[in-house]
Amino acid sequence: MVKSFSFPFFHDVWQRHVLSYYQQLAQREQGLVLFASVIVPLMVLIFGMILPLNDELHRKATLLSDLQKQAQEAEQLAHQILQQGVKKPRGSMMTVVDQEARTQKVRPFITSLRPQLGGDKARLWIQMKQAPYTDTVKFYQALASQGIHIVQIKWQKTPKLGIVNVQAVVQ
Repeated sequence: MVKSFSFPFFHDVWQRHVLSYYQQLAQREQGLVLFASVIVPLMVLIFGMILPLNDELHRKATLLSDLQKQAQEAEQLAHQILQQGVKKPRGSMMTVVDQEARTQKVRPFITSLRPQLGGDKARLWIQMKQAPYTDTVKFYQALASQGIHIVQIKWQKTPKLGIVNVQAVVQ
């Protein structure tokens, strides 16, 4: 036996309270109430759910597009580095990093440049603050072309657009 789906509370409220007020209204007012009872829930659905979801969809699509462009740029840089080949660094790692930093004009942004202890290979810890993002990427690309590789890197955005803080360990 299938039990019918009903709302006895709402039916009771409709019968006892709302129906009598509705029937007292003029024909024109009843039509207006019926029209509003259809339009108001429809507007709530459209403006409360559909439009915000659509805005979020467009925002996510834009974000995805931006991330895909960044990934493509990173892929191109990696391909470019591979094509240039890897050279063995001339001189100490500290000297090579300092020379490349001056060449790439990021030396003023380097706040700390010190050897890192541990491990079997020499490592260097580089910290940059308030550095332009594009110059920083070019700097690390130049280091890679000199045979110095990034072991660990941490990028932090700043309130200024295109300016980052970077901490990196290279070897």
